[in-house]
Amino acid sequence: RTGPCVAYLGPVGSGNYVKTVHNGIEYGDMQLIAEVYDVLKHVLGMNNDEIADLFAEWNKGELQSYLIEITEKIFRKKEDDGSYTVDTILDKTGMKGTGKWTIQEAAERGVAAPTMAASLDSRMISGRKEERVAASKVLAAPTIEQADRAQVISDLRA
Repeated sequence: RTGPCVAYLGPVGSGNYVKTVHNGIEYGDMQLIAEVYDVLKHVLGMNNDEIADLFAEWNKGELQSYLIEITEKIFRKKEDDGSYTVDTILDKTGMKGTGKWTIQEAAERGVAAPTMAASLDSRMISGRKEERVAASKVLAAPTIEQADRAQVISDLRA
């Protein structure tokens, strides 16, 4: 399709409501992508180029989307010194409120939104970087056993 993506959505405020819900859904999608990245990087030991290649492959099929497309590009992007940009980003995020508002609205309407709620929880935990660093000094990381690479990738894609 070409041209602007616009439509009448209802009376004043309806567009903002739709955008808020859209952002909540996007929170869930981005959290899923982040968790897939974590497994690919830390369980399978894949490097950024391999991960980018996998996302490029996934973007050719049923997973094709803007977020999958830009994720591939993010994994390929390098800094002037040759380091990968993704490896220089602090693992801490903030929130504007739209994810929280989406979950509140879902609760008020009696609609289950578990993926969005889990992604909001992850953002809140992410924002507590100092506490996570302190906890990592007390709690041991899980031991990762040898994994069947092809099976894990297939499971993640599903």
